[in-house]
Amino acid sequence: MTQKDEDDLLHEICRNASMGVEAIHEVLKDIYDEEFAYELNVQADKMQQFGRKAGMRLRENGEEPAEPKPISTAMLKTAIRMKTMVQNKTGDMADLMYKGNDRGVRELKHAIHKYKDAGIYATELAKEMIDFEEENLQKMRSYLDEE
Repeated sequence: MTQKDEDDLLHEICRNASMGVEAIHEVLKDIYDEEFAYELNVQADKMQQFGRKAGMRLRENGEEPAEPKPISTAMLKTAIRMKTMVQNKTGDMADLMYKGNDRGVRELKHAIHKYKDAGIYATELAKEMIDFEEENLQKMRSYLDEE
């Protein structure tokens, strides 16, 4: 294990979680389906838990968790706003969230491969987050199938 790989993977988990929460909160502004809104809130809570776990471990290692770059957050919010102005049905929002979860899975898998010398804690946390995001993909797919 190298400390650098461990910290880099934990930073990626924090960034991924933070972007996921930001996206969910932005999408929730246009959700009128209570069941779907509840599902997204549950996902946001779990994402925050992943971010907190990674952040606590980083602090134990003497690091501060990295926040997403402001430009990335602004671009995310702008993209969501543009999409929701044109399409704001539940299926459209589920598609948006599906794509975000899919991107999160790919980025975390890439990070695990890139930081292969990370310790067990960071690697297992990243894998747990991947499993969670893959479950979200299935849940979002069910909303896509309804239309």
